[in-house]
Amino acid sequence: MASATRGATAVLLAGVSALALSACVTFGPGEPQGGPTPAAFLDREELPSCGAVALDQGEEIPTGDIACLEEATLAGAELAVTRPTTEGDPFTAYYRVVPGGGWEIYTDMTKDRYGEGWWLDECPDALSMTQLGECSSTKL
Repeated sequence: MASATRGATAVLLAGVSALALSACVTFGPGEPQGGPTPAAFLDREELPSCGAVALDQGEEIPTGDIACLEEATLAGAELAVTRPTTEGDPFTAYYRVVPGGGWEIYTDMTKDRYGEGWWLDECPDALSMTQLGECSSTKL
């Protein structure tokens, strides 16, 4: 009987271990940790790209990348900027110049241990990256 109990316990432990390990997922670059990417981001209008920038703590967005966005007021454009939080966790902001005027900023904070998922800031009166004017924020 003791042998049967040990066998059942071993099977039970193996099942629990497999279940626990199935919840451990390693995420690669660009893969959200905090859930699926929201439809509002996936379905956004495609715009010409100004590229993607990865910054270290304290680094600023290069002026050439900012100029790319600011020169795109008629056609629109998008720039992805990944930088670390104060604690060192990465988050990505997608700066978008909307054709005809205004800016949108989608922010993916799913890799930030203190982040709150995705946000959209809409700045209809923005003139530049430094002059966004009044923006409205929505949690996606």
